[in-house]
Amino acid sequence: MTARTQSAVPAATSLWRHHDFRRYLTGQTASVAGSSVSSMAIPVLALLELNATTAQVAVMTFLGQLPPALLALHAGTLGDLYSKRRQMITGDLISAAALVTVPVAAALDTLTLSHLMAVAAVQGAAGVLHDAAAISLLPSLVDRSLIQRSNSRIGALFSVAATAGSNLGAALTTLLGPARALLGDVGSFLISAWCTARIQTREPVRARARADDRRLRAEIGEGLRYVYGDHRLRTLTLVNATTSFGLGLLNTLWALYLFVPA
Repeated sequence: MTARTQSAVPAATSLWRHHDFRRYLTGQTASVAGSSVSSMAIPVLALLELNATTAQVAVMTFLGQLPPALLALHAGTLGDLYSKRRQMITGDLISAAALVTVPVAAALDTLTLSHLMAVAAVQGAAGVLHDAAAISLLPSLVDRSLIQRSNSRIGALFSVAATAGSNLGAALTTLLGPARALLGDVGSFLISAWCTARIQTREPVRARARADDRRLRAEIGEGLRYVYGDHRLRTLTLVNATTSFGLGLLNTLWALYLFVPA
């Protein structure tokens, strides 16, 4: 019997009674809520505090979306070669460290738009590092027969967390100002890292070769061929890419319509 089947929750067990699944879900939900706080506060900070132009907000959003586009395949491969939990924690801590510099710089009156753009790029890279590992960690936590139920619960809670995070972001921005409101997202990354560190289920063991450039390219190519060869995965990938593109446009434009005079 493998480590996975010994440690994963049995099919007859309630998901809510499985400690590691609850830790995973708590950490990811906190991260989603915190990201919604930042999505609310950062555009307000750029437009109202730093007097950013429409083009500058667009550039900042582009810099935040560029790392996922460039690094997603590499992040997924690294998660396959190395510890997924360690990769998730690393991404959370990098995001927290980058984001906390914003309220600190604002308090010292040294915050600039270039600083905010750099933070957006670092967060984008750290986020894809975390997300790629988080998606692939779930099957090692629950039995295969529970994957669909697990995903449905995750999707439902993420929707609630995103809405609650947006409302919390608006409240914190009003009460504390947009820069200090970002401390809510910093806290969410720390909660996510702590919950992930407390997961005790052992990850599946596989032979790990040294992750040199040649090995990474081979793994990426194998993954692309697998996805392209399965029409269901190919369709899901296209749908997700289109949805992400549309959400990226929405996140860029909503603040401009709200805060920039016609």
